[in-house]
Parts: sequence; C-alpha cells; structure tokens
Amino acid sequence: MKNVLKGRGLGLPVSLTAGAAALAGAVLYLILDGADKTFAPLGFALALAGAASTALVVFTRLKFAPLVPAALYAAAFGVVLRVAVPSLSDVWNKVNFIGGNAALGMGFAGVFLLCAVLGAVACFAGTDPKEDKRG
Repeated sequence: MKNVLKGRGLGLPVSLTAGAAALAGAVLYLILDGADKTFAPLGFALALAGAASTALVVFTRLKFAPLVPAALYAAAFGVVLRVAVPSLSDVWNKVNFIGGNAALGMGFAGVFLLCAVLGAVACFAGTDPKEDKRG
C-alpha cells in the first residue's frame, strides 16, 4: 500500500480515508439501523458504491476520479438525512408518531457528510504524482 501512496498528491490519502470511513459507516448503518425506520437501502448502497469507487482514485490517473466517490457520498448524505428527518421531528415535537432512532439517523448522516467533505478536499488537493521541481 505504501507504494501506491508514494509520489502521489495529498488527495489520495484523503480519498482513502473517506473511503474507509464510508465503508465502516455503511456497515454500521446496516447493522445498527437496518431494521429501523431511519434506514434507507439506497443510502447504504450509495455509501458502499462511494467506498468502492475509491478504487478509481487509487488505480487510475483520471482527473475526475476523486469526484465520483465525493458525489456518491453527498448523495448518501442526502438520502440518509431525508429519511431521518421525520424521526427527528418526533424528537422536536416530543411525540412518537413516526418512530425510528433520530440519533442514529443524524449520526450516520454526519458520517456521510464528513465523507463528502473529505471527497471534495481530495478533488482539490489532487491525486496525481507530483513532479520534482528541484532538478
């Protein structure tokens, strides 16, 4: 793994960190929130797809490669947030109309938002090999 990172831009380790966080978040999202009313299979799938698409960043030199996982993380954030908001409104209104675990929903939305932000940072930090200018 160290050879993959050697000579590459700062965006690659940032993208790998986002991918690892998204993968862990998606697995925990399935385990902890899978049977609850704040679970969205689409959010789970988008987070997994984002984590898997990190391979584009690692194994290709495409300029748009970091954008793919970042967009998938942002979409996962939006889906998870959309599903969790009705449960959060129950907390705000002090009723149990919708049900679900608002804290888990907001927590996982936060994890996927963090992944989206890290993905955006990776887009601007660059993943290409840096040229040695000392020569």
